[in-house]
Amino acid sequence: MKKVTTRLGLAMIVALFAGTACNKPSEESCQKALANMQTLLGTEHLNDGTEMQGEVRRCRGGSSRKAVDCAVAAKTLDELKKCDFMKVPDKK
Repeated sequence: MKKVTTRLGLAMIVALFAGTACNKPSEESCQKALANMQTLLGTEHLNDGTEMQGEVRRCRGGSSRKAVDCAVAAKTLDELKKCDFMKVPDKK
């Protein structure tokens, strides 16, 4: 009986992990979203590449696939703000 309970518990943990991991964006998607965000903000020339890896890790850990896909497709800052991707500064 204990083996069955242990296997069931392990199966539930694996299923839970797989379910949450499925909504995480890929590294490539995060790079595209961040590049688009920089272009829309006019800051693409300020990137030296070293900061991007940290941003990609933060994107993968804290963003959903839906938000990242939205940020990749955004054509304006207003569209980007609606994505719930990252905090976009308000226009002044």
